[in-house]
This record gives sequence, C-alpha cells and structure tokens, in this order.
Amino acid sequence: MAKTEAHFTREGYERLKQELEDLKTQRIEIRQEIKEAREQGDLRENFAYHAARETQGIIEARINSLESRLEDAVILEKGATLDSVVLGVPVTVRPVGDGAGDERVYTIVATEELEHVEDAASEESPIGQALLGKKVGDIAEVQGPRGIVRFEIVSIGA
Repeated sequence: MAKTEAHFTREGYERLKQELEDLKTQRIEIRQEIKEAREQGDLRENFAYHAARETQGIIEARINSLESRLEDAVILEKGATLDSVVLGVPVTVRPVGDGAGDERVYTIVATEELEHVEDAASEESPIGQALLGKKVGDIAEVQGPRGIVRFEIVSIGA
C-alpha cells in the first residue's frame, strides 16, 4: 500500500513533533515502571504491572502513528497561494443558491490539528472532503442536515 503525504501547517507539524518527543520520554519512564513492577513478584495479580503494560501499548501505538504521519509530512507555509484546496491553506467560500450569504474562510487541516487552528474543518468532515482538491470558481456540494449546501470557491491562500 502506497503511503500518502500528510500536509501540516508549520505550527501543527511542530506541535506533533513535540508530542512525539514527549512520548519517547514517557516510553523510557514506563519501561522503568514495568521493571519495578516485575520485581514485586507474581505478575498474575500485579495491577501496577498490567496498568504499566497497557499504558506502554497506548504510548507505542501513538509513537508509531506520529512517526508514520511525520515521515512524509509536507509543511505548508502561511501565505502560500495554490491552484487547488489543500490541507493547511485557507480557502474562502461563498454559499450559492437559496442559502446564499456572506463569505466564510475555512482552513482544512489534519484531524490532529483541528483544535489548534481557528476556523478549521477536519479533512475527514463533510466540508473538508467537499473542498479538498477544488479550484477557484468550482462549486463544492456538502450534505447538510437540511439537504445539500453549495459553496463557490472564491480564493485559496492568504
């Protein structure tokens, strides 16, 4: 299976890189906890040992996920203007049709960045999926609770 590039803002990339370093530090600490719990004897009923092993599994899974995402990271710098909507670059849209209204700016981001970017939409959300890959002038259709909402792409980038 071919790997896909992961697009991040500079800030998002740095945040995830820091999280990875923190987890690697925790990895060392949890190994020590496991070692100490083993020394207590019978592991069948050793709660500290089993809890530490479970935590170790969670940490290792997250480390593997982050390493994989950051390995093929493409960092999108602020102010970039592109031909089509990609992760990390603001896109201005205007509703068309019956619900036409004011323009709105979205920045489509990786799920990991969602809480850190203002006016963000996840790449996995309906709006994110509808906007990705579109060009200026294209119409994106999003299934909303009251039916399909259509947006015209006004501009891409800063």
